[in-house]
Amino acid sequence: MSEKENKEIKKDKATTEGGSDVVTGIFHKYRAEFRKIVWPSRETLAKHTVTVVIVSAIFGAYIAANDYVFGFLFRQFANLVGGS
Repeated sequence: MSEKENKEIKKDKATTEGGSDVVTGIFHKYRAEFRKIVWPSRETLAKHTVTVVIVSAIFGAYIAANDYVFGFLFRQFANLVGGS
């Protein structure tokens, strides 16, 4: 084994055994990854937010309408069968 490999192994052992170097290394990696993220512009974010709110409202209205219709049909069927 070369001296360079020995130094690298000792360095790896020191960072894994010490603890603080490992934590620091993890945060440096997170920071590097966050710098790679392409964040949306304010306008894009606003458009997507409005789209999500509108689609959620449409689905909510659809579910509420189905709930009302099936509830009405169930009550009619229960009155028909139950006779009350």
